[in-house]
Amino acid sequence: MVERGGYLVLDDTTWQRYAERAEAVSWVWSSTAGRAVRGMQVVLLIWTDGTRKVPIGMRVWRAGGRSKVELAREMLDEAARRKLTPKYVLFDSWYTAAALINRVDELGWKYVARLKSNRLLDGIAVRRTWRTRFGHATGRLRKVSHTVLVVKDGRRYFVTNDTGLTPAAVKAAYRFRQQIEEVFRLLKQEFGWGAASVRKVTAQTAHLHLGLFALCLVQRAALEDGQTVYAFKHNLFRQPIPQHLPLLDSFRVAA
Repeated sequence: MVERGGYLVLDDTTWQRYAERAEAVSWVWSSTAGRAVRGMQVVLLIWTDGTRKVPIGMRVWRAGGRSKVELAREMLDEAARRKLTPKYVLFDSWYTAAALINRVDELGWKYVARLKSNRLLDGIAVRRTWRTRFGHATGRLRKVSHTVLVVKDGRRYFVTNDTGLTPAAVKAAYRFRQQIEEVFRLLKQEFGWGAASVRKVTAQTAHLHLGLFALCLVQRAALEDGQTVYAFKHNLFRQPIPQHLPLLDSFRVAA
């Protein structure tokens, strides 16, 4: 399903866990709840062309373990080894650490990301660079080895290593990042990421991967049928079970 071009989108979400004494569970911040909750944080990398959404990598972040930036870099390196050639890599301001954007640039990829207002562009915080609502400039961020373009849009700031882009093109590319929010919503509402009683780390990880696998299967069938994933899944159990399931043929052969 993955073709040349498209977008690699990186983000994380909180998987709230209610099971007592579950392994690898700690207090983590949930932006949805607006407070710290007991759970785990899952870092996800997807490929999308705006319609199809394909999981490329997943890592579970644990308190005291490797940082989410390190996990993200590992998944991007894996995507490079698989010869993916995205038009842009997209992520929010949490992942605009110098180490990560330097690595994306080293891989020969272009990125578009949100930038925190206190980041230094040529030694000056970007929030102090412009007095107007809109603006853009090229320069160097602290500890970043390449020239970047920074775009101001009201209170939002964007950064890219594709310095030939117009501000409008930067914002248009970043809109594709919303695709990963839709993936998280599907996984939590439709494919089992909302709840699980398992406690072992291996079982929890397997549960997350099964949700991703189910999403891929249903998305493929829904696209072939000309439906949304939501509509296809909701109608799935209202139909008689077919004798022939093409999607499962390859697994029967493997078995």
